[in-house]
Amino acid sequence: MPQSLPLALAVLLVAAASPAPLPAPHPAQGTELLVENTDRGTVLRIRLRPGEIFSVVYQHSIYDQPVTEDFVVGDDGQIVLRAVTSPSAAVREYFGITSAGERHALARTMSEIVFRIATGTAQRLRAGGVERSFLELGEHGDRLVLRAHSS
Repeated sequence: MPQSLPLALAVLLVAAASPAPLPAPHPAQGTELLVENTDRGTVLRIRLRPGEIFSVVYQHSIYDQPVTEDFVVGDDGQIVLRAVTSPSAAVREYFGITSAGERHALARTMSEIVFRIATGTAQRLRAGGVERSFLELGEHGDRLVLRAHSS
């Protein structure tokens, strides 16, 4: 028997016992959050990972109290309000929340969210690992529309 045959058999046995190579990973499906300033015709696109929460933080215009709204893009591409946080019972009641506690889980689905950039302290958007003022997207009083686009 040629000496290279035992070596070839050993290599073949090791290769057969090794796990099969994994297929190359597919790029993660994600979503773009589109923030359109309808008054100025500009659009900001923010890449979100699947299931990633984005938030809008602001002072409530009626009660002048802090509010954080947490959203996620559902599998169907709709935006879902997942939670509202505020120390103010009046703000929570405005959202229809009557139980105690600052943070409350919700599940309100919408195709888009419309904001006006506040005349006082502007809202802040936390999305895609970045926090930015709505004033980076327009001027006080401008209309911003948030929509999701699956990619």
